[in-house]
Amino acid sequence: MRFLTTALLFFSLLMSATVSAKLNSTPILAEADALLQTSPEQALQVTERYLMQRRLSDSTNRPHSNNDADRSIRTPLNTVHAHLIAAKARGALGHREAAWEALKKAKSVAQSNELTRASLEVTLAETSLLYSLDNNSDAAQALIQALLAELSLLDDIQSSRIERLRFEASLLNAIIVTTQEDEQQSIAQFNAALKALGETPDLKHKVRYQIALGNYFLSINSYERALSELLSAYWQASENDFAVQIASANISLTKLYQQQGVLDKALQHANQAAEFYEHYDLKRGLSETQTLLAAIYSQQGRYNFALVHYFNALELETMLSRTVNIADINVAIANTYLKLQSYPQAEEYVNNAIEIAEHSSLIEELSQALLVKGEQAFLTLQTDIAIEALKQALSHAETLKNRPLMLESLARLSQAYEQKDDFDNALHFQRHYDRLNKRDEKKRQIQEVESFKHRQRVIERQLQFDDMQKKHADDTQTIVEQKKINLFLLGSLSVLLLVLVLRNRAAGMRLEQLQELRKELYTHPRSGLRNLRMLNDRLSNSLAKSSAHFEQWYLGEMIHEPLSDKLSFAMFEVPFLKVVYLQHGYHQGLELERKMGDYLKSRLQKPARLYHFSDAMFIYIEPNAETLNAPEKLATKIQMLVDGFVQESGLSDVDNRLRVGMADYPFLPRAFTSINDKELIDILLMATSAARQACKTQHSSQWVHISAIDSTPAACFANNNVRQACLDGISTGLLKVKTSAHGEINWQTVHESDKN
Repeated sequence: MRFLTTALLFFSLLMSATVSAKLNSTPILAEADALLQTSPEQALQVTERYLMQRRLSDSTNRPHSNNDADRSIRTPLNTVHAHLIAAKARGALGHREAAWEALKKAKSVAQSNELTRASLEVTLAETSLLYSLDNNSDAAQALIQALLAELSLLDDIQSSRIERLRFEASLLNAIIVTTQEDEQQSIAQFNAALKALGETPDLKHKVRYQIALGNYFLSINSYERALSELLSAYWQASENDFAVQIASANISLTKLYQQQGVLDKALQHANQAAEFYEHYDLKRGLSETQTLLAAIYSQQGRYNFALVHYFNALELETMLSRTVNIADINVAIANTYLKLQSYPQAEEYVNNAIEIAEHSSLIEELSQALLVKGEQAFLTLQTDIAIEALKQALSHAETLKNRPLMLESLARLSQAYEQKDDFDNALHFQRHYDRLNKRDEKKRQIQEVESFKHRQRVIERQLQFDDMQKKHADDTQTIVEQKKINLFLLGSLSVLLLVLVLRNRAAGMRLEQLQELRKELYTHPRSGLRNLRMLNDRLSNSLAKSSAHFEQWYLGEMIHEPLSDKLSFAMFEVPFLKVVYLQHGYHQGLELERKMGDYLKSRLQKPARLYHFSDAMFIYIEPNAETLNAPEKLATKIQMLVDGFVQESGLSDVDNRLRVGMADYPFLPRAFTSINDKELIDILLMATSAARQACKTQHSSQWVHISAIDSTPAACFANNNVRQACLDGISTGLLKVKTSAHGEINWQTVHESDKN
């Protein structure tokens, strides 16, 4: 029914100002503003009490302040908001004159105190009243256009208050335009309202926008688009507990489902809306839901239920004194009694409706009542009365240019003339009906095409959505499987890393153990120098490598003689190490010998090597030595090393004389491999023994160097006794002896003493 649409629209406009008081008013006015949606009577009482109990402060004294510390005064800004709330409450109660009076007061205070922002809110409320109470669409649209233009010129256009006003004005403009412009223009205005919402819209504003857009689509019979918007608004409001918006969406969904014939869903939403209005005792909303419930029961053929709800709605509207709604409900009751074939009751209520409509000059309600009266007369075979009533209904419908009423009047007139056997007039009105219906048929076809296109888009989107869901499910399954594989690989990698870490740790421990063992195995326990065991392991390999290189040079495989593979050997004996333990004790002897080993290692220049051969004997090896064939230099270097240690350690009571035996490798220039490592050590021992004998006789450090002449054959060392071979070589002149001793060396004595 028409009054339902008007009430819904005004209720939507009423909700548009709820934010204003919350942002700018005192707690009392904020409370009154919140009551507008559920109890406009109480909101009006709170506002009037506020205006009566407080005096208006001087406009020059901080007119924009909202300080509520002084409860005896009210600022001009709060006064404007109080009058605005009163105007909206009066409008919701249907008190037109009082609503305009309150708005006039608000406008006067705002202008006299130059409250620019408050004036904008007053203009918005004035537009709402013009459209909803006075039905003056032209004046409302002109005013709202001026308001939008003024809002666009403000500097703080991005502030929350201005953004809200822009949205409210844009939405109201869209609602007004829908009654005057075509669909394209209407959608454009709704898009402007959507843009005014911003990128992060307030949810309540968004829900109100969707409800308004859904109602527009419902008014042009675009049911699919209306359903989409209204359901979205309903669920968002439900998820966020927006009770007022839920009720509004429920009423719109009820009308939508009713028109589409889905009466069970229509009943469900109508009952939900009725519960809300009954809970808050909102008679206007409750009357609307009772009327909707009655219409749905009537469509279901449950006429007794329909009558119960119609009578409840009639009682509420009588209390509210809303003439238009009373006339509409009387027509609906009469029509219901006709379907029950209760013609006297139908005649009673239709006559009541005609009387009310004529008394209040309600042309549309009068036309509807005359239609029902004509049908009642037609069914009771009062054909002349029926024709007369239907002609009057047709006349009023033509005045209103209401095509549905015109079509219904023409169809029933044709039936009435046919009942009277006046077939010419019956045919005349039937043809008139067909002409009008043909135009409506074209319009319905256009709507059906648009509806089909929309359904096509919906189906396409649904198919795309199904494909996306399937793809999403497949992707999800793939991701799950990939996660399982990744977890397995990660677990395997973790286990592998753990094994590697443990193995590396074990290997490190083994390496440390090996290094300790190697140190213990190849290090002299007292001096810390390399010991005889390492000498035996390394010397043979070193000599073999040198021999191989010299062999290659000798055979012509190498151009230059490999000087880097020549080795100078020196075995020296440190006599004081033999008596240090006797002179200083075991612990100090150990410490002194360790210090000596550390000292010699620190002074050793690589690639030279030093080995602790026995208790007091050491072997010094120097590859590619500067002292090659210059034994006195090598002996001096060794003597300086020992003297440096003695001096550093402050040992004044020790014998620092050295006995040094030296030889070079290769020992035989023509037979590089004829002397091995053990035989070379024997030669060094023999030379050191000779140096010892010389040291005993001359009481000073002595050195002896044994070398072979270039022509010394390898056969000289064919026998297994290398010492005897050296003695023979010395006696025959094949071996040269260089020494620091001044006298002759008795090699036979040396040899015999060694044997002993």
